Amino acid sequence: MAVPQPADLTIKKSVTLRRSVAEEVESRTGPRGFSHFVDQAVEYGLALLKAQEIVEDHENRVAPPMRLGAQEGPGKS
Repeated sequence: MAVPQPADLTIKKSVTLRRSVAEEVESRTGPRGFSHFVDQAVEYGLALLKAQEIVEDHENRVAPPMRLGAQEGPGKS
């Protein structure tokens, strides 16, 4: 995970979580570590989305998926 830089200001946001999720996070982090845990989880989720976008872009440029109903090349069934 990226280490926050001094210029990386924080902002306060209100989010809604399922009670069971919030309770599990708090049981693992304590009340003072909750925001840090959520920040890291969101950062991780964003990294996964970015990686998926890179893979999809590569697949589209290198080997575009065949469209349904598209004819296959000669000698292929």
